[in-house]
Amino acid sequence: MKLGFLGAGNMSTALVKGALSAGFISPENLYVSDISEIRVKAMRELGVNAQSDNAALVRACDYVVCAVKPNVLPHVLSSLKEELRQKVLVSIAAGVSIKTMKKILGENTKIVRIMPNVPALVGEGMSVVCRDNMASDEDIAVVMQIFGAVGKAVELPERLINISTATNGSGPAYVFMMIEAMADAAVLHGMPRDVAYLLVSQTILGAAKLALDTGEHPGRLKDMVCSPGGTAIEAVYQLETDSFRASLINAIDSCYKKAERLSCE
Repeated sequence: MKLGFLGAGNMSTALVKGALSAGFISPENLYVSDISEIRVKAMRELGVNAQSDNAALVRACDYVVCAVKPNVLPHVLSSLKEELRQKVLVSIAAGVSIKTMKKILGENTKIVRIMPNVPALVGEGMSVVCRDNMASDEDIAVVMQIFGAVGKAVELPERLINISTATNGSGPAYVFMMIEAMADAAVLHGMPRDVAYLLVSQTILGAAKLALDTGEHPGRLKDMVCSPGGTAIEAVYQLETDSFRASLINAIDSCYKKAERLSCE
């Protein structure tokens, strides 16, 4: 199998490093193209085939991950329409549906649409995989392996990708805001800033790992922390008073509606 990446930005870099680290593909079977000579050089230093010629990359590869911005995706696909025949196209462009891509490339093109997220940069990404009717189980298995190398991947129908955009795709932004706010509270009461960020970040990491490893309902885990008449339940009461849950739900709902509008456009 030969795997190519159109675009050598952060996500492609994370996926290339993840694939190499997992060892399921060798450097000589990895291809990357980008208009930036600096990025091409950085990729060559990883031992992969890097160049600026998109068409040559597509011709050489079986699976092509398109990691370009949504606004330039239609142009890129149009320019590679002939080369992408008989290939598996994997798109991580937010808001661009499989239907839209098939209008450009033709109904017989194999397309897999992905919603990844930024923690893939540290091997803890969460990706949602959506296939079209032409992609085989074998194709999906390969794609799951690619994105599983930088975290976790789950297959869902495309109708759920916009809510995926609002949860795993945009979700890290909400968590980063929470880290910043919790650290600010600690600084308010005298804690050094660097210690506050460490304390809060590790606490959130640990809480997430506990939820994943135990499979317990989050409410039950919350109850484990909240002793009767204690400090944690006092904080939970204040969060409920300030509509913490409703604020998160409303934020995710707004993000989802924005993703829906972009898809329509």
